[in-house]
Amino acid sequence: MLGETASNHRLIESHLSYAHAIAAEILKTLPSQVEKSELQSAAELGLTEAANSYDHRPGVQFKTFAYYRIRGAVYDAIRKATWFSRGQYQDLAAQAAANEYLTDESAASQSPVSDTTELQRHVGAVVSCFMLSLEGNKVDAPVDPGISAEDRVIQDEWSARLHKALPRLAEQKRQILHAYYFEGRNLEEIGASLGLSKSWVCRLHAKAIASLRDLLEEPTRATVSVRTR
Repeated sequence: MLGETASNHRLIESHLSYAHAIAAEILKTLPSQVEKSELQSAAELGLTEAANSYDHRPGVQFKTFAYYRIRGAVYDAIRKATWFSRGQYQDLAAQAAANEYLTDESAASQSPVSDTTELQRHVGAVVSCFMLSLEGNKVDAPVDPGISAEDRVIQDEWSARLHKALPRLAEQKRQILHAYYFEGRNLEEIGASLGLSKSWVCRLHAKAIASLRDLLEEPTRATVSVRTR
């Protein structure tokens, strides 16, 4: 146990600058009033959690393992802050959601994604995160006067697909997505309400996003099938 603690401490000490660099990367996208020190503290917390859960699997470097966990801790800190409204947080909320999905995927994978089909699946899942975030923030977000009529039609079409797909998900998956995207709760809070750990809710969130992605892509696959007959 003492050896493991010492090993974790070494990981944390040797990767502090890495965690701070991730915080600085996110800070560039935030309003000027956001304190750098707050994001650095959150990044250090994510780094510590990553070090404590790192299992030294062959082929998985600690930096790869810790990357999304550090970003997730920073996004959690942003969610709890009052720097801007929920509507202003829309883009960051989408990034945070995609990060949660990729956190679980990176934990499940022994090596970087190289297969084209697998990469397309991840891209589709990330798009689903952004669609949900956009939909969840519609109430607070002002209408963009610069959006073209064509883009508006596309958005409305995807919005309609989303609202048809959500009721088809299993109840628990639907509950998690609704709480995260429409109620603005983080995965730790959702886990507490369901009696589950944050890591388990993260896994369920990833599975829910994957299921939603498949449902959203059904019309596209059907169209392609008809065209290739």
